[in-house]
Amino acid sequence: MTDLNDALKVLSHPTRRLILGWLARPEDSFQAYTQLYDFSVYGVCASLIQDKAGLSQPATSQSLKALGDQGWVIATKVGKWTYYKRDEARLQAVVSQLVSNLKV
Repeated sequence: MTDLNDALKVLSHPTRRLILGWLARPEDSFQAYTQLYDFSVYGVCASLIQDKAGLSQPATSQSLKALGDQGWVIATKVGKWTYYKRDEARLQAVVSQLVSNLKV
């Protein structure tokens, strides 16, 4: 199980929250972009996330790594590109943990 304090630290960064939100509905969030594969196949290419976020490649990689370390995104390497999808079960687990922790 994810350490709640670590999870909240990762979520404290607004760009990481944006990325998670975009990955919830990639067809809508990235409709202005094209990529080789449909979003439902592998997810969203890191280069599209980088472009939409307006970040450098290292900053994008750092954010995606932090989300991956929590298990909230799944990275799939296809050739030289890496694609990202949300892991809904892992995200729901941390939300449930937070709600449970806040109950009085």
